[in-house]
Amino acid sequence: MRKCRYCKVELPKAKNSKPIERHGFCSYEHMAQYGHEKAVELQEKAKRKEVRQAKERIKTKAQHARELQTLVNKYIRLRDQGRPCISCEKPDDGSHQRHASHYRSVGACSSLRFNTLNIHASCAQCNSHKSGNILEYRIRLIRMFGEAFVDRLECAPKSQAYSLEWIGRAKKIFRKRCKTIKRAGL
Repeated sequence: MRKCRYCKVELPKAKNSKPIERHGFCSYEHMAQYGHEKAVELQEKAKRKEVRQAKERIKTKAQHARELQTLVNKYIRLRDQGRPCISCEKPDDGSHQRHASHYRSVGACSSLRFNTLNIHASCAQCNSHKSGNILEYRIRLIRMFGEAFVDRLECAPKSQAYSLEWIGRAKKIFRKRCKTIKRAGL
């Protein structure tokens, strides 16, 4: 049996019911209350959207870049899930925290800040306490990609300015990549 959309009381079958009951309500008062609540809900939703857009407009370029870096790091941790630490080969068994470690640091080479080939998952010990354990990191990068690739990373231009439009597009791309990996269950 159908129920009233507002009070959830069961309604009679549609063949011998009143016109109001055919619309899913037991009375005109309940229909009016339901409509009013839906209108208020839509107004609140529009107001929340407006506030969210206003907050987005006042963000600085640096805040957008930090958000993008957070998304890139999340993507790297998802991409490298199950792989050992790039520096010390400690297995990803859930017993330690995982970081997204840059081979060329953001301060030393901002042009590679968001380059996913420059970032790999590592254990917190190597990334935080051993400054990335760069010597071991380099050995494993050479093993994975070859000497020429590592030389290209090391010779990359030092700095690069990212436009706000570029950062916005990259944020959309990395959000989509993270969702894809989560859906795939990798």
